[in-house]
Amino acid sequence: MQNWVFDLGAVLLEWNPHAIVSTFTADVDQQKILIREIFLHPDWLAMDCGRLAEVEAIPRAAGRTNLKHQDISALFDIVRESLTVIPASVAILENAKAKGRLLYCLSNMSTENYAYLRNKYSFFDYFHGAVISGQENTMKPEKKIFQILLERFALNPEETLFIDDRPENTRVAKEFGMSAITFSDNSECYAKISNYLSS
Repeated sequence: MQNWVFDLGAVLLEWNPHAIVSTFTADVDQQKILIREIFLHPDWLAMDCGRLAEVEAIPRAAGRTNLKHQDISALFDIVRESLTVIPASVAILENAKAKGRLLYCLSNMSTENYAYLRNKYSFFDYFHGAVISGQENTMKPEKKIFQILLERFALNPEETLFIDDRPENTRVAKEFGMSAITFSDNSECYAKISNYLSS
């Protein structure tokens, strides 16, 4: 597989909303409200799709949670800070680069979060291209964003490996003819990915 396409959250970067809200507050009831009204709310998907700016989402979330605007803003800052590198995954990325694979990124993420992460982590320089949902007004598992990836970078699906933590996303990738691995942060999954480096 010449082309390797990586998701970001829960593949290269930690993503744990429950840990995020527990960092924000020790109140278990409030944690449940935040999970429901922030991360499981349609506004979160709208931000990921680029249809709602963070500055617009903050007062809406404040209204749903009875928190102050500055509290929601602080929570969104915690979200960004929580997106830390998964070392074993970045090691795979580096090994693939060293082996001459062409690396790409396909991720559901708001433009604000992506801009922050792109500036923070040097591994983004390994990518030959990135398709971010917040910039495209579409998101996985919608087929349109996969078409954008393949067409923009002229990728042959039969030469492309897609790595994502969501089975609904890897399923669509396979429909396009890509090889796909549903990622889990464990040795078995890393071994499966590494096998593609020796083939």
